[in-house]
Amino acid sequence: MSQALSMHRDAPGLPHHVVLRLGIIASAIIIVVLGLFDDLRNLSPYAKIAGQIAAAGGLIAAGVGTRSAGWLLLPIAARLPASMDGVREFLLHPSVVLGCSCVIVVAVVVFCCNATNLMDGLDGLCGGVTAIVALGFVLLAVQLGRLGGGMFTNWDAVRVVLGLALLGGVLGFVPYNFNPASIFMGDTGSMFLGFSCATLILLMADAGSKYFLAAMVMFALPVLDTSLAFARRWLAGRHVFSADKMHFHHQLVQRGLTVRKAVLVSYGLAIAFMIMGSAIVFMRTRYVVGVYLVIFGCIIVAAYKMGMVHE
Repeated sequence: MSQALSMHRDAPGLPHHVVLRLGIIASAIIIVVLGLFDDLRNLSPYAKIAGQIAAAGGLIAAGVGTRSAGWLLLPIAARLPASMDGVREFLLHPSVVLGCSCVIVVAVVVFCCNATNLMDGLDGLCGGVTAIVALGFVLLAVQLGRLGGGMFTNWDAVRVVLGLALLGGVLGFVPYNFNPASIFMGDTGSMFLGFSCATLILLMADAGSKYFLAAMVMFALPVLDTSLAFARRWLAGRHVFSADKMHFHHQLVQRGLTVRKAVLVSYGLAIAFMIMGSAIVFMRTRYVVGVYLVIFGCIIVAAYKMGMVHE
């Protein structure tokens, strides 16, 4: 539909409609096919990671996330003394920025795909949380589109289009997936939702470190659930990819909540993270980093005190 709409800005050299790079579409198809094979054949974790890396390569080829490391390396280079000019030039060299950006793209895609996959444990949980996250991404995308322009105008429009597409698709699905569910997304849907969130997070990272941090705060619930799961399995001496019933939502049910109440509690946390992520955009970057670390530190300590780290 976006191909039939006019661009929100009109200037010489700009496309007349939103241009969605083929690499984004190809990567999405890779994830969907990978998830379908996993639902039908039960692929190994390493096969899934290989497919996710291939999808990340498609995003890199489309130019998604290829500027993300620049916002991280620039402050480091700016604080180096004059005697380290060689190191500064090395850090800001285009090939170094691109290489570090590629690592970030692969890490974000693999982590987000597995985070939403692990979160798909209760009816309506993954879809509803993703809808809240997608709403936050749309708010960030609209803010960037309002402030942006110039040579990045098309990327401003792509963020809005992909954010609205993700939000609309999930909202159409959740009513049928909420407890008691009549349809299920399987690994095909959960990995695709994670990939969609990863794509938008990387597009935010291209716009600046503040927007990257804001997007990561909005995606905090899947990040925390996955991080706690990996830490819990590592402390128990089990493989980090082994399955268990100790995720955050499972522990809510074990503490006496019904499935619906556990899902609604997760929705409330996701809304809180979405609001915090939106507020970060209007703060100075140095304060954003401080707020980011304090929030996650408090949550990790609370999870440890509540016994969510040890089995």
